Amino acid sequence: VPWNFPPSHISIHHKLQGGMGDTFYQWDIDRTSWRDFMLFIYRISTHMTGFSSLYFFRKNDQKKAYQMLTRGMLYYWIVWPTIIYAITGSLTFIFFIYLQPCIAMTYFLAFINIGLHGYIEFDGQGKHVQVINSTAVVDGEDDYFGEDDHLAHHYATNVYFKDLPDYRDKRMEDFKKHHASVFQKFSILEHSLFLLLKDWDKLAEHYVDYTGQLSKDEIKSMLKKRAERKEIGYLEYEFEWLPALQKNHWMK
Repeated sequence: VPWNFPPSHISIHHKLQGGMGDTFYQWDIDRTSWRDFMLFIYRISTHMTGFSSLYFFRKNDQKKAYQMLTRGMLYYWIVWPTIIYAITGSLTFIFFIYLQPCIAMTYFLAFINIGLHGYIEFDGQGKHVQVINSTAVVDGEDDYFGEDDHLAHHYATNVYFKDLPDYRDKRMEDFKKHHASVFQKFSILEHSLFLLLKDWDKLAEHYVDYTGQLSKDEIKSMLKKRAERKEIGYLEYEFEWLPALQKNHWMK
């Protein structure tokens, strides 16, 4: 959908750092459950269609983003399908060539985000621990420009990819103190798959323990608790908190 990802990724996902109100929010589900993953696919589908971002922009009086996305949705869901049908006369063509990529991307984004934000922990004030709620993979086989360091993607967006090792060194004390969500030598896709398969052995093997003090069983237990932990229940969030979304709620 035109003008969906650019404004929503910055104005929603990064503004909230994946927290409550985000169209990609997932800390109300068990990230190790295939059943809960189906609920997450539904949530990502509302993002891909544009409706959840449109709802957020309206609630927060972000008129420019709202108007841009409304126009994009009209073009994607009405104007272009009408033109394509007028040319081809084929609903099958519209589904497989025009709509199917959107469906495929919905599943793909839902899947990789399980690995990107699979863990959650709170500090003494009840706030999210940054080095835990976004993951980083070092020495990944498909990491060319720092794509696998989602922690820096959220909390150090100004760091050039070649400087990521220095950034991690500067945050090393936080990494050690909180046992940061840092892994090595696998991909985000594998990370998501291992979580959904509850393969704690594999995850523990790839986990980077900067303290060198945790046993494999301790790592497995820690990751399991963080991946299953919820900030709020799904039903409460979806049917009570979200419908009552308040303007600038993240500032209150």
